[in-house]
Amino acid sequence: MEYVKCWPFLVLLSVLLLGWSAAVVGDAGTDYLDLKENQVELMVNRSIENYRQKCDLLATCDNPTNCSHDVCAPLLGDKDGLRCMVVNNNKYCSLSGSSNGSCTNMNLDFRQGYVRLAQTTNLKSLDTKISVCSQRALDPLMRDFASLNPSILTRHFFAPMDGTWRVLPGLAQSGDDCRSFEPRGRPWFRTATSVGKVVVVLIDLSASMNKNLPLYLGAGTILDAAKNIATQLLLTLSSGDHVNIVVFNSTSATPLSTSAILVQDHNTTEQLELDPLRLELSKQTVENQSKPSDLSGALQAALLNFDSNPQAAKVILVVTDGVFATLGNVTLPSTNLTGVKVFLYKLPQSDDNNIFLAGNTLVQQLCAVGGHFEPILKNLENPLLALHKYFSYLANLKRILTGGRPQYGYVYQDFEQIGGNIITVTKPAFSDAGDLIGVAGITIYIEVLGNLTDAVTQALRSRITASAYNASTATQVILTAANCSIVNETTYSCGGSINSDFPSNGGLCMKTDMTSTIQDIVCCGVCSVRGSHRLGSKVIAGVAVGSLLGLLVLVFIGVLGWRGYRKRKEKTAEEAERINNFPGDVKDNFGLLRR
Repeated sequence: MEYVKCWPFLVLLSVLLLGWSAAVVGDAGTDYLDLKENQVELMVNRSIENYRQKCDLLATCDNPTNCSHDVCAPLLGDKDGLRCMVVNNNKYCSLSGSSNGSCTNMNLDFRQGYVRLAQTTNLKSLDTKISVCSQRALDPLMRDFASLNPSILTRHFFAPMDGTWRVLPGLAQSGDDCRSFEPRGRPWFRTATSVGKVVVVLIDLSASMNKNLPLYLGAGTILDAAKNIATQLLLTLSSGDHVNIVVFNSTSATPLSTSAILVQDHNTTEQLELDPLRLELSKQTVENQSKPSDLSGALQAALLNFDSNPQAAKVILVVTDGVFATLGNVTLPSTNLTGVKVFLYKLPQSDDNNIFLAGNTLVQQLCAVGGHFEPILKNLENPLLALHKYFSYLANLKRILTGGRPQYGYVYQDFEQIGGNIITVTKPAFSDAGDLIGVAGITIYIEVLGNLTDAVTQALRSRITASAYNASTATQVILTAANCSIVNETTYSCGGSINSDFPSNGGLCMKTDMTSTIQDIVCCGVCSVRGSHRLGSKVIAGVAVGSLLGLLVLVFIGVLGWRGYRKRKEKTAEEAERINNFPGDVKDNFGLLRR
């Protein structure tokens, strides 16, 4: 009864606080988004510091108290500290007492980040272990942000290049959903790290590509691996991009589509318009004679695809075993490659005695046009991680063209189906060498914002930049030997190797709760598997206190927003001036230059 008696006071206080805050702040939606952008900036800064200390953090990762929570590995004691939140939909549970009612409560964990894995993420990879262990240090910061306004659900996350996804508050997943989430293909990842582009993938079909991979890289033929790389790459393309695949051998270079295909406007990974390209790729076989493939002719064929959007960034990826280079020097059409970023990835053979093409002029020619050469010696089972330099280049290009500001994508449906329509604010994090570490972001669940919904929706209209981006300025990037990148030695982080054993299970906690079902963990409130239609007194009290704290935070945000209004305008002007005066030092921003 005490909870019922306090409701009139809470309602009156809520009305007074809302009225006063509205009078002070003017635009609560703008202030709310300003706060979220600031939080993302702080997460990026912390992730960079974690990366700098990655080896120390890796060394302390392999014990039960320093592991990270796997979304699909429940731990004993998990249920005791979960918080029942209002959501748009809980797909795992039904309304108590009903077979078809909508369930709008869900248990989430505000104590620690949960880690979700992409289908291709390999927990035995040293790079994955480093990501999981080093970015675990983000949890305290994300926990602080999540607790600022406990009545409004937002989720803070970090997605490294290896395909792991750390998110807080955490949400358990069923076994069927464990590997269904690919963060590097999500709209928010593409918004943060990519620009409008035309991408052409060249795949070598020489007879030698039919040989098996070295055992340390996995099973199958070299051509199988090349096809998989191209297939995975297609999943990361954005609306407005163009793509084609050209296969080449000793006598011909054949595009698999008559012209570059335009990627359609969608927020899923279905990409039905690319199915014909995938089908043609699956049919390709090696030629039946052992002759060196004609790389120069293949590059000439690739150049024709850039007419589909002359103002977009131009990228060519070559996937080959490099045998054509060992059988004689290759002459690149250097004059025609001006403004085209060429990545040459070499898949070694088991008996490869010149993995780095030492003494061959191909690497020097590639460097002269600002290209990239790299043998793939690890992470082949995770192709997007193997193409790390490709993603780093695009992300740095995006950073230049946007002035490094946090980015918003379109409003779209939440993948995990807990919040209906969502918006994400994201920003990439880079190492001191300019390599992409990952993307920090916040998911804002628009439909559970309560009184802030209309204000935030209005403020978003001036911040969603994905559709307004004009890639024409990408043509201003000068690619020369000053920004080429060549991998000519085998290096492994933190003293490890391909077969490093530390830490066990990739830094993730081992499952200790063997009996709880997903419903036992995530169902609560109106959809508790053991409950009734009524909320318990603790839930009512929690919602009441949470709402009151939320209102106080809103007022605090408003005051900060009002005081920071002029500073924001000054910062915007400074950023614009900095972009106009780019590039600064040659070694900044991945070595990219601008006229």
